[in-house]
Amino acid sequence: MLNEAIYIYIGIIVFLISVFFIYKKQRNNSQTSLLLETNGVFKHNKANGITIILSGIFLIGLFIFIGFKDPDATLNGLLVGLVLGTLFGLIGTGFLLFNFKAFFYIDNGHIKGKYHYFGKINCNIGDVAFTLGRNQTLIIQLKDGKTYTIMGIENAWQLASIIRQNMPFEVAEQPETLIEELNKLKSSKKKGLVYVCSGVALMFIIIFVTVFLTGEREMHEFSNIDWTIFAIMSVIELATVITTFYFAGKTGKNNIPIEKLQYDIQRRIIETQPTLPGFVIAVYTDENYTVRITLFGYPHDSAVYYSVQEFASDYTLFRTYTSDVYDSQDELPVDFETLIDITDKVLH
Repeated sequence: MLNEAIYIYIGIIVFLISVFFIYKKQRNNSQTSLLLETNGVFKHNKANGITIILSGIFLIGLFIFIGFKDPDATLNGLLVGLVLGTLFGLIGTGFLLFNFKAFFYIDNGHIKGKYHYFGKINCNIGDVAFTLGRNQTLIIQLKDGKTYTIMGIENAWQLASIIRQNMPFEVAEQPETLIEELNKLKSSKKKGLVYVCSGVALMFIIIFVTVFLTGEREMHEFSNIDWTIFAIMSVIELATVITTFYFAGKTGKNNIPIEKLQYDIQRRIIETQPTLPGFVIAVYTDENYTVRITLFGYPHDSAVYYSVQEFASDYTLFRTYTSDVYDSQDELPVDFETLIDITDKVLH
């Protein structure tokens, strides 16, 4: 009976491993670039989930095998193996279900998607106040303050760029006002980081102080005074941990507002700062508002050239490049159609 159970267990393991390698082979041979650029490409890492589940099955089988073969094995040991194996299985299942059947698309000014386990987004691009793509994470903040954080999306940067190209911009404050707000947020973030670092350091100090006050004795050797000291220091340690996590969360919440303010400042400066001298035909910028490209021409002549301006550390624009003169716009090496035309906003 035992031998039959072992053979069945080994057969199940071999079958699951075979399925795993077949899946990996098909995944490597499949095309992953079939989605349009306005669709989200989600990273669904089934390999990790299957590997963890297989580890859990192996762990359960191993403890069952030990339970049959080792006469000294206890029920508690068998239960530990079953619990650990089940835990591995649940974690692996979590990996498999994360972003399962997830989708994200932008169509006719509308954003719709399903992500993670139960996350959903359904809004218009006109409702978006700010968006950011980084590290396979797309962050979308609406005008009402609601924020969507979509993880595991491989083309997050491209999607954020598309949204930025089409979302409205309603910030009317002067750049100086926005810069003042940004400096306040950065100062608050620095203070928060100081509090967090101080809290972490204090945690270790409390531990060392507790060990010193209890005479470096083991817990089973504690006297009543030692237990009193230990209880008091434990409460202080818990309060320190809670306070540190509070400031860490509060500090982390400043990241997106800082990114948004930096974007708003650059956009306002690009749209409001006077252009370089010359006969301006058009003004362009990228979706992130990091550069301003001004197209110049000559009265009664088709010849053109362009200049590129970028930001200095103090948010002032300076010229970084001026092109040669071309006989017409058709000969320009830059594809201006991929940029945002802000001529009306700059030359109003």
